[in-house]
Amino acid sequence: MKPLVYWCRWHEARLQLKGRDETAVWGSLVYNDGRTESFHFDLDSWQLTLNPTSQPHQLQLDEMGVVVE
Repeated sequence: MKPLVYWCRWHEARLQLKGRDETAVWGSLVYNDGRTESFHFDLDSWQLTLNPTSQPHQLQLDEMGVVVE
C-alpha cells in the first residue's frame, strides 16, 4: 500500500478507505481543493484505478508512487 500512500502525498490527497481484502483496497480520495474521487488499488500489481465504476482511468505506480508508462 506504500505506493498508494506516496501517490496521495504527491497529489495532495487523503485516503478514505471503505474496504480491503488480501488483494486490494478501495475507497475515496479527497483532494485539498475539495474534490473527491473513488479508487481501487491492486496491492500485488500496484495498479491504481480512478473512478472504477463510471469512467475508469488506470495508472501503473512504481514503489515510490510515481506513475510509470
